[in-house]
Amino acid sequence: MRLEFPFKKGQRKGPSDVIGLDVATTGVKAVRMKKSKDGLTVTGVAVLPAIVFETGDDARKPILALPKHLLTNYCALTMSGDGCSVRILSLQGQNAAQIDEEHVREHVGLGQDYRVGFAVIVAGKGKQETKLLVVGMPEKEAQPLLDMVAVGPPAPCALELSGLSSMSAFLHGPGKVHEQDAVAVIDAGARLTFMALFNKGVLVLARKFELGSETIVTKVQQQLNVDRDTARGVISDGSFDISQSVRAVMDPFLRQLTISKDFVERREDCRVVKCYLSGGTSLSRYWLEEIRNATGVDSELWNPFGGLQMADGAYPAELAGQEPRFAAAVGVCLGALGE
Repeated sequence: MRLEFPFKKGQRKGPSDVIGLDVATTGVKAVRMKKSKDGLTVTGVAVLPAIVFETGDDARKPILALPKHLLTNYCALTMSGDGCSVRILSLQGQNAAQIDEEHVREHVGLGQDYRVGFAVIVAGKGKQETKLLVVGMPEKEAQPLLDMVAVGPPAPCALELSGLSSMSAFLHGPGKVHEQDAVAVIDAGARLTFMALFNKGVLVLARKFELGSETIVTKVQQQLNVDRDTARGVISDGSFDISQSVRAVMDPFLRQLTISKDFVERREDCRVVKCYLSGGTSLSRYWLEEIRNATGVDSELWNPFGGLQMADGAYPAELAGQEPRFAAAVGVCLGALGE
């Protein structure tokens, strides 16, 4: 099952060389990937400066500046999507081949000011349910990203939601090991956290939460009465015990995670055997510990570059240990390359 949502239509043949750009508030995570008869190769990785999208009548369109080694003809874009909606839609007795965008749009109640993408999770036969994963992306969020690459190379070939891009990377990586298991996958960024549960390789639950590292930073600021930069340093180096602050911020999410896990286990008659974490927030040991304690399930960070060929010097030495931050950028590349 592929979870990419390419909103650009009419492209006859997919690209073989693409730059995946995860446009986030903390920076743009960039991964360049090539496809050949020998497989997929990552040829470049970088964290670029954050892009500021201005608003108002006099707002200037942002311009994407890529270093030479990352510049190619096509880019695949992914973003956290504050105003995006994600849901699993069940349609009784519907032939999957006959379901189109307008059909889906009517069922989820999204107007023309939203871009709508969907993927078939389970194609029902006869009177069986057809299940779709549906994403609604507000045009006001999508258009600034497209404006960023409106002139010259790279041209956009895909536009996705970063949480789902990370799921694509997971299915291409650790998901292959768990084709007969039930697993949870959590991608946590600066402002949003995306959670998905899979059973035997099939998506059975997907949710988005307004929670991320910036929420934790704000809480630590209040606890220690320090500025934001100092709070970020405290979180990363563990110089103070901030477990209570982290737990207070995470508690609503952890309750929902536990409820979702129990619900899936009962409905699917399965047992979640592992929880995989990605995104910048997952690099905090507090995040990992709280999820592990709340679920009682073995939880670990995963490397989205695992199983991919890496060109010499493609991954910068200064980014060692930060591989989970690139899950969405890797995933959007895989989708654009047809993987």
